[in-house]
Amino acid sequence: MASPPPVPADASSDTLAAVLQDCGGYAKVSRKLGLKRASVWEWARNGRLPWSELDGRTDYSSEIAGMQRTGTLTADEIRRLGLTL
Repeated sequence: MASPPPVPADASSDTLAAVLQDCGGYAKVSRKLGLKRASVWEWARNGRLPWSELDGRTDYSSEIAGMQRTGTLTADEIRRLGLTL
């Protein structure tokens, strides 16, 4: 398995990778959500949460919003990170 995508030192706090790091890292997020670490790494690599967040099948963004240590993004803002419509 590939290494998790790095978060650049100058990364904006409004990238999914930066938010996941603010929550304690990919491993901590995956444990909290009951997912495989590879799933969370894929989100960071893609820069967005899975499509199931948009159609309401999952609500990972609410859990992630509550895990932030210094960030202030809402669940809706996290859900929309990386999307271009």
